[in-house]
Amino acid sequence: MEDDSAFAYKEKKPAGSIIGKILFSHVGLLFLVLLYTFLGALAFIELEKTAELSRYSKKMNKARSVNQSMNYLVQRLWFYESNKSFTIEDYTPHVMGDLENLESVIMDAIGGFKYDGTVDGWVWDWTFSQSSLFTMSIITTIGYGNIYPKTFYGQMFCIVYALVGCPLLLLFLSNIGEVMAESLTYFYSRCCCRWCRSRRYVSELPPGVPEKHAKEVYDDVVGQEEYMPTKKVTVPITINLVLLAAYIMLGALMFQSFESWKFHSSCYFTFITVATVGYGDYYPKASMVNDLGASFVATAKMMISILYLLAGMALLSMAVNLMQEQIVEKCRWLAREIGLSGDSNAPKDPNAKKDPKALKDSNDSKDPNAAKDVEAGNASKGPGNYDRRESVAGLSVPESPGLTPSAAPTRPSSALSMLPGTAE
Repeated sequence: MEDDSAFAYKEKKPAGSIIGKILFSHVGLLFLVLLYTFLGALAFIELEKTAELSRYSKKMNKARSVNQSMNYLVQRLWFYESNKSFTIEDYTPHVMGDLENLESVIMDAIGGFKYDGTVDGWVWDWTFSQSSLFTMSIITTIGYGNIYPKTFYGQMFCIVYALVGCPLLLLFLSNIGEVMAESLTYFYSRCCCRWCRSRRYVSELPPGVPEKHAKEVYDDVVGQEEYMPTKKVTVPITINLVLLAAYIMLGALMFQSFESWKFHSSCYFTFITVATVGYGDYYPKASMVNDLGASFVATAKMMISILYLLAGMALLSMAVNLMQEQIVEKCRWLAREIGLSGDSNAPKDPNAKKDPKALKDSNDSKDPNAAKDVEAGNASKGPGNYDRRESVAGLSVPESPGLTPSAAPTRPSSALSMLPGTAE
């Protein structure tokens, strides 16, 4: 009975801990970020809808005013034409003045009321796609600036939304970036190990053995080798930069197809987006749906665009994690080379080595009692006390019956020395 009750107690877990474990997993964090983005988009639509309807109404009134000004200009031109007493000297300044008045009315309507030449036409700011892009630009700190909240409640909600959303995205990027860094390091270490071993199999092959049997002969002579620990391998900076460049090129091709941009403009957009610069001169429009009831293709384009932005920031986080240690070491090396390290005890010439005999004499002169103790210890050894290194050096290793000493493979001291960009 006791064992059954203990087993039942171990199996029973609080529902809250299970839900928290699921939500803060890799997939759970991605789900939280997407859910937070879409719920925030719906919230901003509700907060800004009344103000945008008011702006739409003002735009329609301004458009009617522009139409009235145009009708008035037509009547004035007809009056000038029908008035026979008007000369060309009188006609020109009157017409130019009326045209300038109409121009100022139209420019005011375009600049302040989004006039597009029609009365009913209107480009809605707070659609689901535009609002989703806005919330995504908040939590990623990109800030395209194409739309922004204009009401008091919208601006206050934006502050709270950013305070919660930015840490949530940073947690997601840190989590997924670490996983991506470990995966890339593992893959790179295994590829390098296989490449180094294949080269070593051939270089250490005994004479007369075909290359196709190199691995079998090496395993018989040396034995099976274990893979090198992944933590001792560093991915070179060049590989990280190549991955980032390839990702930007892939995104450029994708947005060139979605948005009908030129290739260099697409590269520019993907870079400023992944780097969270976000000037706002380029932002996705055609790849964003205008409502929740859009077609499957339009919705798929929108989801692909959002996931591309998130994956790009995660890839950048991974590259920074992998490159930061190497960059710091290179900066320290450069500082030492140009004398900016601030280490006064370091020798000016790191390649200069002191004479071991002179160093021993200096140590003996500093501590004469230690020198006497060493001499007394050597005298007390007697003839039977010999140095282990001398005895080991005098031993001879028996030759293998199948291999000559010249053909015996020499196993490297460490596989780390054969990896590019990795020091032992």
